[in-house]
Amino acid sequence: MTVMVNQIQAIVGGTFIVSGLIMLAFGVYAILKLDRFYARLVVTSKVESMGFITICIGAMVLTGFSLFSLKIVLILVFEMLTLPVGSHAVARSAYANGFRARTLIAHKTEGSKHDA
Repeated sequence: MTVMVNQIQAIVGGTFIVSGLIMLAFGVYAILKLDRFYARLVVTSKVESMGFITICIGAMVLTGFSLFSLKIVLILVFEMLTLPVGSHAVARSAYANGFRARTLIAHKTEGSKHDA
């Protein structure tokens, strides 16, 4: 019975880890495809958080309930608290330095050299 539970645990954990890696791969592709700064910033923060969450869940499933799982949960909580703050700081810094998002109206009237 425990052999079957271990196999199911390995399959579920591996599935979470592989799906997280696939999400990160799509994110890298999107970052390379997108040409606007703010679009890249949004993709980076969203994809990193979703990929990281699924990889951490997969690692917790693989290890079972242990001290290692508690450490992963603490790392996950710390990452989820700091990632939005870091992304916001980068976006706010870019905006404060004059790097504006290009909109249709602003593009027709201003023609700014800092098109995002």
